[in-house]
Amino acid sequence: MQKTKLNLFLLLLLSSFVAFAQMPGGGGGKMKMPSIGRIYGKVIDPKTKQAVEFASVALFNQKDSAIAGALTKPNGDFSLDNLPFGMFTLRIRFIGYKAYEQKVMINPQNIEKDLGDIKIEPDAAVLKEIEVSSEKATMTMSIDRKVYNVDKDLSVTGGTGLDALKNIPSVNVDADGAVTLRNSSVQIFIDGRPTTLTMEQIPADQIDRIEVITNPSVKFDANTTGGILNVVLKKNSKPGYNGMIQAGVGTNDRYNAMANINIKEQPFNFSLTYSFNTGRNVNNGFTTRTNITNPSPVKYFDQKNLTYMTHGMNMARASVDYYINNRSTITIGGNFTKGLHKTADFQNFTSLDSNSAFVSGGGRINENNGYFDNYTGQITYRKTFPKPQKELTIDASYNRGITNGGYLFTTYNSAPGFTEPGPEIEKNDADGNSHLGTFQVDFANPLNDSSKIEFGLKSTYKQSRNTNITSDFSYTFNDYIYDSVLSNDYLIDDLVNAAYVNYMTRVRKINIQAGLRFEQSYYKGSVLNKPNQDFYYSYPSKSSDIFKSIFPGIYFSRKVGEANEVQLNFSRKINRPNFFQMMPFVMFADRYNYRIGNPSLAPEFVNMAELNYNFVKKNINFLTSVYGKYTEDVITNVAYQSPTDPTVLVNTFMNGDNSYSYGWENTVKLTLLKNLNVTANVTAFYLNINYSTGTGVTLNNDGYSWEGKMTVSYKFPLDITFQANGGYDAPKPLAQGRTLEMYYMDLSLNKSFKQRLTFGLSLNDVFNTKRRGSHYDTPDYIQDLSRRRDSRFLKFNVTWMFGKMDASVFKRKNQNKRGQSGESTEGMDF
Repeated sequence: MQKTKLNLFLLLLLSSFVAFAQMPGGGGGKMKMPSIGRIYGKVIDPKTKQAVEFASVALFNQKDSAIAGALTKPNGDFSLDNLPFGMFTLRIRFIGYKAYEQKVMINPQNIEKDLGDIKIEPDAAVLKEIEVSSEKATMTMSIDRKVYNVDKDLSVTGGTGLDALKNIPSVNVDADGAVTLRNSSVQIFIDGRPTTLTMEQIPADQIDRIEVITNPSVKFDANTTGGILNVVLKKNSKPGYNGMIQAGVGTNDRYNAMANINIKEQPFNFSLTYSFNTGRNVNNGFTTRTNITNPSPVKYFDQKNLTYMTHGMNMARASVDYYINNRSTITIGGNFTKGLHKTADFQNFTSLDSNSAFVSGGGRINENNGYFDNYTGQITYRKTFPKPQKELTIDASYNRGITNGGYLFTTYNSAPGFTEPGPEIEKNDADGNSHLGTFQVDFANPLNDSSKIEFGLKSTYKQSRNTNITSDFSYTFNDYIYDSVLSNDYLIDDLVNAAYVNYMTRVRKINIQAGLRFEQSYYKGSVLNKPNQDFYYSYPSKSSDIFKSIFPGIYFSRKVGEANEVQLNFSRKINRPNFFQMMPFVMFADRYNYRIGNPSLAPEFVNMAELNYNFVKKNINFLTSVYGKYTEDVITNVAYQSPTDPTVLVNTFMNGDNSYSYGWENTVKLTLLKNLNVTANVTAFYLNINYSTGTGVTLNNDGYSWEGKMTVSYKFPLDITFQANGGYDAPKPLAQGRTLEMYYMDLSLNKSFKQRLTFGLSLNDVFNTKRRGSHYDTPDYIQDLSRRRDSRFLKFNVTWMFGKMDASVFKRKNQNKRGQSGESTEGMDF
């Protein structure tokens, strides 16, 4: 009997081994536990009862190894699936909250476990740091730049980069779209690199922030005498996928749309964006002039303008980051922009003699059709090291611009006793190509905890060719006759090689940054269709020029307590004349004005100084700056009456005497009543300008002026936000006169639904007053003119944002596919 029982036991045992060997993963191996468990719950703030979005949820085994993880959804929910049996520790982390831990058991009796609402406690100390950082992010001041966020500016949605600039302190845009910073021409960078794009060719919805660098350090080009506006385009930094779709419509034929998708999963980060916008403006203007020294035959001239402007633009961007390892990244990106600008300017003019009797009159139609294509490619290699702040960056970029189009001028003249066979017709066909290449290497190496050295090399080469063919219609030949005087085919070569070294240290709580930049420059412009029309300069061309090629910069900074910072900086820059300022060919503006270059123009050298004070507290950020600029051999735009025809003004450029200017800029941001934010800026400045009239007479003009800007934003319940923007520019001195005052106001209203869907309504230039003008008062003439760029418009925008913070978006999809096909989905899912 005992033997029978033993045989039966052995038979059952053998059957069990056979059955186990036939199981998946069997064959004598260790039996795998099924991964079918699931835990889920919701993370909330115990005080506000609101969901905590994007909190990190991770599950650890008894060996403290992570086996699963996820980020909470916008409603606070999370779910961890495909979990094995066993005892685990759940850990939840989120910035500003205390760490949370909970033991969790998964077994056959508890395959799915609902953890309910998990309340994580705020960490008061961390939250205080976050509040201070948040305030600084709105208006951040480092040792050489200020950063202004435009991403949340409701008034610029669907606009261009010019719209994004209008609320930035000390930045102005004139009627022609030219951008100035503190009354000087400013360099435009995109993501830290030079570009041939204008701000009007950049969609505002693709801009993340604009860095305003009023006194650039030696790391930047020495020709940045007017400062730098570094446009930082939006780039994805969140794991998983996210994107945005936007569309808008407005008066004046304004339409805009944008689509963006970003996907990030190690080792790649992809981004793709497309946008377009169109618009139309109808504006009027005037020019009046009184001739003083030569009042015969024309003493009074009056011209009225009615201008129709249409623009359209498409822009596509793509980039990919490849993370070679934790410390090495390669980024490849490119932009493509295509657009058009069309203008039809209708002019009516009248000329009177000293007795106000009619001398001549007529009308003129100036038509312009311009098309442009712009391509940019960039590759960047970035390597960091175990030593903090040690970094190597190698960057190469190429930009190509193509323009084509032309002008058609049709003039109708009338005068007593004069009969013309037909209107005067002049056309100008223009084509342009430009190539811009840069190569740059930067290396930073901390020497110790308080000192660091930076050095780098940069080479920039730009070549552009523009062909302008001007011809006049002949009624005799019934055809256009080539105008050799106004036709030009010119080629420009511009090469700048540079090297810099920058040393940073701290001495008795004072941060010091001192550096030198050396630049070797070569510039040549040639008119290919005319003999002996080559103009160039080279620095340094001789030993005495060596000091004109070295540009120092020194910056001091000290923090006083937690809320105060003081800065002082000095630098020397160069402003080299460009081709249009040097080439002596004639370019007409209208019937009674033309422009011509000056081949003897020399570079101007600018010495800059700035003192800044920044105060940051919980609800207030106050930034004040006192700045000064001393310019040697200043390049000045002057006008004088033509010796052959006193009714015509000649506009050209000359090196004037040394000039200086200074100003005081103040910006304050206040957070009031929790939901009310006010940002205000007031800048007062003094300008002193010495200039030549072109007839050997040197004159001086100086004076004080001021400008201000304000933004008020209030967030109502139900996620409704109201914003008002306004600005005022007082009259300021010009070389031969002054500008006219300008003021404006914009209103915007936004409604958000769960931070996903947003509706926006905005009215730009509420009172239709955004007009630029100037008054010139010289010994030869008195002239007033007024122009505007944008007319008042109303627009409506809809924005939908989507995405999921998931560090394994592709891996998860592959696992789901394997699971559907019957394959194992076991393993870590985070």
